[in-house]
Amino acid sequence: MEQELLPIIRALESPHHLRQAHARLLAAGIAASPRLLPALVAAAFSAHSPHYAAAALRAAGRAASTVSHNTLIERLAGSIHRPADALAAYAAMRAAGVPPNGFTFTFLLRACALLRLPQPCGCVHGQIVRCGFGGDVVVQNALLDVYYKCRGTGIVGAARQVFDEMVDRDVVSWNSIVGVYMSSGDAIGALELFEAMPERNVVSWNTVVASFVRVGNMALAREVFDRMPTRNAISCNLIISGYATSGNVAEARSVFDQMYQKDVVSWTAMVSAYAKIGDLDTAKELFDHMPVKNMVSWNAMITGYNHNSRYDEALRTFQQMMLEGRFRPDEATLVSVVSACAQLGSVEYCNWISYFIHKSNIHLTVALGNAVIDMFAKCGDVGRAQTFFYEMKTRCIITWTTIISGLAFNGLCREALLFYNDMCRGGVELDDTVFIAALTACAHGGLLQEGWNIFNEMVEKYNIQPRMEHYGCIVDLLGRTGNLQEAILFIERMPVKPSVVIWVTVLSSCVAHGDAELIEYVSKKIVELEPFNSSYQVLVSNCSALEGRWDGVVAARTIMRNWGTEKVPGSSSIQVGSEVHEFLAKDTRHQRRKEIYETVDGLMALMRHKELQR
Repeated sequence: MEQELLPIIRALESPHHLRQAHARLLAAGIAASPRLLPALVAAAFSAHSPHYAAAALRAAGRAASTVSHNTLIERLAGSIHRPADALAAYAAMRAAGVPPNGFTFTFLLRACALLRLPQPCGCVHGQIVRCGFGGDVVVQNALLDVYYKCRGTGIVGAARQVFDEMVDRDVVSWNSIVGVYMSSGDAIGALELFEAMPERNVVSWNTVVASFVRVGNMALAREVFDRMPTRNAISCNLIISGYATSGNVAEARSVFDQMYQKDVVSWTAMVSAYAKIGDLDTAKELFDHMPVKNMVSWNAMITGYNHNSRYDEALRTFQQMMLEGRFRPDEATLVSVVSACAQLGSVEYCNWISYFIHKSNIHLTVALGNAVIDMFAKCGDVGRAQTFFYEMKTRCIITWTTIISGLAFNGLCREALLFYNDMCRGGVELDDTVFIAALTACAHGGLLQEGWNIFNEMVEKYNIQPRMEHYGCIVDLLGRTGNLQEAILFIERMPVKPSVVIWVTVLSSCVAHGDAELIEYVSKKIVELEPFNSSYQVLVSNCSALEGRWDGVVAARTIMRNWGTEKVPGSSSIQVGSEVHEFLAKDTRHQRRKEIYETVDGLMALMRHKELQR
């Protein structure tokens, strides 16, 4: 009978059928069967009823087997949302008088690894000793592995105690204790243990190499790597990634070229390495020669273009990936693509990626939602930005900061403050960055009283220490509203030394309000702080010219000439079709410059004609 019932129980998927089956088992007197009860517990998880699994075990009492309780503990320990419940299930098991076995503790330790807290590890450790499993090498190795993954005071000492008390140690035991020392930052202690190992496998060597790479000690990592009797792809990938992270691409390429068998991780690591130093041509060459690509490879190339401001090529790479049709874009891909669209300010691309997200039923994660809000805000479509904001089921402080900044950027400053007020009422934990966004909204909107209220609230209510950016926002707000003397007084009373940006901000306001006396005073402050900065010298020179102070113009130009300082020309860009065009003032480099200047001249003539008709 039990043999016939077993496949039926395993196939249960609804809570209703689960309760019916359990009732039949109770009626037949076999609800505590060592074969059927574990299957019933597992079925409860398939039916999304973990609480019913615990209830079935309670109903069985002492008759429930260790395997039945282990099934519940294992399922709870394997869930990232319920690891603490595994410890409670163990407590219930002991209360029912059911003895644990080695599997019980390996499952409990798996839950501890997810919790990453020292206290539960210590409690389970105590139970292992008390129940007589201190000599079980599998359990002890699992305990060492948990100490390796946990963080906290006393972890290294507790792990070392376990290791020292082990009657039998295998290579896994040694690898684990070396990992514990490495994760705590004691590289020397880890290396001493490594040298004392009676036998080593490739995992042992890789553990030490990985640990030195993680702390950035590439000299020791390479020393250990060179001593390895045998290496696998993981060994080489570790050292390549380490060199790439430290910016030593030449050494990374040397190891890569010497690899007998390169895998997709090796190729991707090199693509990322070249992209990181801005050598995108070599990165693209390697990418094109990859025998096998995965999603991470595509993301590395797209992200590389993004980080080097080649946004149109990032989008072209994404489109190429979609045309090949082998991979579905993940969150990292879409965040990079959305960021590229935002930087290009292309409404066409923004609409396309928005349509793609909705059409593909892609889950709007917090990171992706934040990127989409930022994209639409930068493209001027604040309505769509707000729509995506409201569609997000989960928001973080970055989400609020992005929508507030986006509205302020588009001149909707009072609307931005409405979102700020909603955020405060919602009990969101605020950081200093969101106050920069709110204060910027006040500055752009000339909302003097609101700005002061938010600044004081930040300091007094939320105990956030103002940074230079917060002071800069207040100076900008005072300057824009014409309170120039108050802005100067505020700067001079700041508890930190004002940066040159603060003075440049107030200079712009002085020019806007035509205060010649303050222009001269502030200009001197800027020159004192940054005498050799070409941009600031040109700004001071131009302000002097506006006020007719030609001695100031001559002085600024003389300083630049004497120090050989040249101003880096500003540029602007525009997207036409799939190509982004960059222009400088009086540009002579563009291939179609003749047509462009003819069009500009025509537009100027048309504007003058319209003015004469008024």
